[in-house]
Amino acid sequence: MRLVVKNAKIREKEGLVDIVIDDEGKIASVGDAGLNEYPGVDVIDAGGNLVTPTFVDPHLHLDKVYTACKGRGSKYETLEESIEIMHEIKRNYTVEDVKNRAIRAIRESVKFGVTKIRANVDVDNIGGLTPLKGVLAAKEETKDICDIQIVAFPQEGIFRNPGTEKLLYEAMDMGADVIGGMPAAEWLEELSRKHVDLVFEIAKKYDVDIDMHIDQTKDPGAKSLAYSAWKSIQEGYQGRVTGGHCVSLAYQNQAYADKVMELLRLADFNVCVNPGILAIMGVDPEPRTRGITRVRELVEKGVNVATSQDTICDGFHLYGTGNPLDYGLLLAYEAQYNSTGTIEYIMDMITYNSAKVMRLKDYGIEVGAKGDLNIVRAKTVAEAFRLRAPIAYVIKEGKVLAESDYVTDWKI
Repeated sequence: MRLVVKNAKIREKEGLVDIVIDDEGKIASVGDAGLNEYPGVDVIDAGGNLVTPTFVDPHLHLDKVYTACKGRGSKYETLEESIEIMHEIKRNYTVEDVKNRAIRAIRESVKFGVTKIRANVDVDNIGGLTPLKGVLAAKEETKDICDIQIVAFPQEGIFRNPGTEKLLYEAMDMGADVIGGMPAAEWLEELSRKHVDLVFEIAKKYDVDIDMHIDQTKDPGAKSLAYSAWKSIQEGYQGRVTGGHCVSLAYQNQAYADKVMELLRLADFNVCVNPGILAIMGVDPEPRTRGITRVRELVEKGVNVATSQDTICDGFHLYGTGNPLDYGLLLAYEAQYNSTGTIEYIMDMITYNSAKVMRLKDYGIEVGAKGDLNIVRAKTVAEAFRLRAPIAYVIKEGKVLAESDYVTDWKI
């Protein structure tokens, strides 16, 4: 045995349990607490606090993090303006700069209990492959503490940004794990479809998953989400495609939205909601909108819905910490999940649902799963989010990566 976590409160069982992690870093048993002694083995007493599988961030722009630490100027505070703000920043990227900022974000995320990240990295004719080189270097340097999948992401479009198609193939050859897309960036609907077709072509060539920013727009006429779901079925890619944002679905009429959501269900499509985007997608005349997709309806339809940090202090978003309990709480407000029952959906979104996006194997708190655990200083899921509770221990394959002695019980 490598480690025992005693007196753990897990969502899967009533009462408290002891979790035993073996020498291979996998969970050997999950049993009733206090039934066994464990001499000669490292033991952590969770003290009845909540223990979760490691948090998973399935959508984080690691190349852009912390580029706004000296401030973010913005006149209109829109998505389109934010993309333009990043242009000058990208032109001045260096590999070392990108690497160092990404490493900082990875380490900060690990402190918050995140040891699995899917990182979007811009590939375009502005920054070239410099962002990818920097994030690849960061991935290698942090491989012992965090498992990272890199998405080759054409932020500026493909056909709207000449040369990007060639760069995407080069990015895959260099070691990107997932192919991304941004069909709404194209000028015409026919080019948006062509964009999606090319992404599937690249995905099939390299046998990789797809993770596109899809219909990240308030335009109710955007139809890339439905087309991407249909394409997933036609190409036999069910369960391997994720749509980030999917905002336009919230602005479309109910009859059409119902059809699209059913198609998403049939395609085993993943939807990743990014609640921080409210800062730049909700700037409207009154009544203001939230700038996110139909979260509650998608969940009710049985579509896999995840959530993520998306951005940390960059040209898009001045804020962000990398803490899933922060952005999860924000989504609870936006989706109006306001009960001890529905807050459980948010915990699913930062754990199991996000793990499904990344198609992680051996995930969870069960025998045979990897011993990747967080001990949260809270007794319940609702308290974890309400307090944005500190993570007492971050454990990866039975090894403690980070711990905190911060307590929430104050004596005054």
